[in-house]
Amino acid sequence: MDEDNTVYRNMNGPTEFHVIGTMKDWTIEDRLPLIEAPTLLISGRYDEATPDVVRPYVERVPGCQWIVFEQSSHMPHVEEQDACLKAVSDFLKPLDG
Repeated sequence: MDEDNTVYRNMNGPTEFHVIGTMKDWTIEDRLPLIEAPTLLISGRYDEATPDVVRPYVERVPGCQWIVFEQSSHMPHVEEQDACLKAVSDFLKPLDG
């Protein structure tokens, strides 16, 4: 990508959250109900992936748990490391065994 991002820009667009390229109509949202694994979705309040972007995943993955980190953007595991690690640990504890 650093040397030549032509394919990426044509298929995707300027960013993962502003898709205007040939992939603009591609989606997996209709397959989300097929997910059977326990699912924890984390996001940051100031993420480019806004709650409106994330909500279809939360609503369509059965039993999905969603945590929004209020002081984070796209990297709550770095920006709110202790809280994020605790949330992931708390999610995994009942599954360990």
